[in-house]
Amino acid sequence: MRILKVKIPAAIFICVLFVSIQSYGKEKENIRFSSFVLENGMRIFLYEKHALPLLNIVFAFDMGTKNEEEDTSGLVHILEHYILFRGTQMRTGEEIGRDIRAHGAYFNAHTGRDIATFELSLPSEFTDFALNNQKEILFQLKLTQEELEKEKQIILEELSQIKDDAFRYATALAYQNLFKDHPYEKPLYGKEEIIRAATVEEIQRFHHKYFVPANCALAIVGDFYIDEIQEKITALFGGLENDGFVPPKFDMVSPIKKDGEIEVEMDVNTGYLVIGKNGPDYNSTDQFAVDVLVEVLGRGVVPMLNRPLRGKREIVETLSMGFGAYEYGGIIYIQLTLEPKKIPAAKREALQFLKNARKLSYSKADYQGDAQFYALDYLESAKNQIEFRFHQSQESGLNLALSMATHALRSDGSERVPYIDSIESISSSNLREAAGNYFSKGGYVLISVVPKKGK
Repeated sequence: MRILKVKIPAAIFICVLFVSIQSYGKEKENIRFSSFVLENGMRIFLYEKHALPLLNIVFAFDMGTKNEEEDTSGLVHILEHYILFRGTQMRTGEEIGRDIRAHGAYFNAHTGRDIATFELSLPSEFTDFALNNQKEILFQLKLTQEELEKEKQIILEELSQIKDDAFRYATALAYQNLFKDHPYEKPLYGKEEIIRAATVEEIQRFHHKYFVPANCALAIVGDFYIDEIQEKITALFGGLENDGFVPPKFDMVSPIKKDGEIEVEMDVNTGYLVIGKNGPDYNSTDQFAVDVLVEVLGRGVVPMLNRPLRGKREIVETLSMGFGAYEYGGIIYIQLTLEPKKIPAAKREALQFLKNARKLSYSKADYQGDAQFYALDYLESAKNQIEFRFHQSQESGLNLALSMATHALRSDGSERVPYIDSIESISSSNLREAAGNYFSKGGYVLISVVPKKGK
C-alpha cells in the first residue's frame, strides 16, 4: 500500500474537529478519524460519521491567484471552470454533468487567493463513483481550444457582472490596494485581456504544474468505514506520480502606511462606500480577537458602529463588516450604503470611531457599580453569535470537509487552541489591543462608488 507512516500534525485535525466532537458527543461510538499521507505526497483526512447516509468530498489544491503572474492572471479561474464543466480523456462535459445528476450529487468549485477547492456531496452508496469521478476530472483533464473558448465567454460575462455590482467591484478594488505589490493584488476573477488571449497550451502548463498529489489535500466526511475507504483511496490515488513538486513560498503582506481614496462613477442610484484595512494572517493568533472585534463593531445584533453612522444623524442606510484571513495576510473591511452627499461625513465618522476603538468599553466588566447593570455586553453577545454560527456551519459535512482540506494547506503546522476555545478566551482588553494594532494608525483604503454625473 502506498501510504507513508507519517501522522499529520495534530493541530491540522484537532482544531477543526474539536467542536464537532463535542457536538456529537452522544454519538462518539459512531465517529472515527484518520489522517495519513500517500507516498506521492497527497494528504488525506477522513472523518467517519454515520448520522446521515451522505458522503462529502473536498479536494483542495495549494493554488490560487497568488500563483499567477501578470501575464497569467485569470488562469486559475479558467481552470476551475473548465474542470467543473468541460470534458476529460474519457467523458465529455455533458456526460459528466449527466452522470453527476444521475447520482443525486451536489457539485461545485471555488477559486481563492490561496487555494482552489473542488467539492462533491452525494448519497454514500455511490462512494466508488464519487472517488473515480473526482480523480478523472482533476487529474485526467482533456483540453481543447473549442471548449476553452466556450468557457472563456462565460467567465467574461461573469467579469462584466462584477463590474456592474457596486459592492463587489469596490471591495475588489480595496483588496487590490491593500495587497499592493503582493501576489494577492491580482484580481480574483482574472484580467479580461488575459482571459481572452488564453490558450490551451497555457492552461495545460498551469494544470500540469499545480495539479499534482503533493500539492493536494483530500478531506472526506460522512457515512463510510475508514478501513474500507482508505484502501480505495490508496488504490485510486496512490499511483499518481509526483515529479518532485515543491510549492512556492511568498513574502508576507506588507501593510500599507498611508490612507488612500478612490472614487468610481457607476450606473447606480445611491452611494456605496467600502473602507478597508490590512488585518492578521491565517496563522496569526490575532485573528481570534479580530474575529470578535469585527462582530462587535459591525456585524453583531447591535453593532457599535451604529452609534456614529446610524444614530441621530442617520448618515448611512446599511452597514456590514467582514474579515478575511489568508496565509500571507488579511483584510478587514466595512461596506456601507448611503446618499452620495453623505460619503464625506461617513468617512470622517467611521475613521474617527475606528481609531478610538482601542479606548472603548466592550463588556460589563469594563464598568463600575450600577453602570454595569445598564451596560450592553457587546463582548458576550459577539461570542454567542460566533459560537452559534460555528456550530451551525459544522452541522454540514461539506463545511467540515472544506475546513479540513483548506486548513491543511494554509496552516503552518504549529499547535493551536481549538477555535471556539480561542474565541471564548478573548477579553475586553484583547479587543482594545487588537483595535490599537489594526485600527489606530493610518493605512486605510476608502473606495466610494457614486452615480454617474448628470444621472
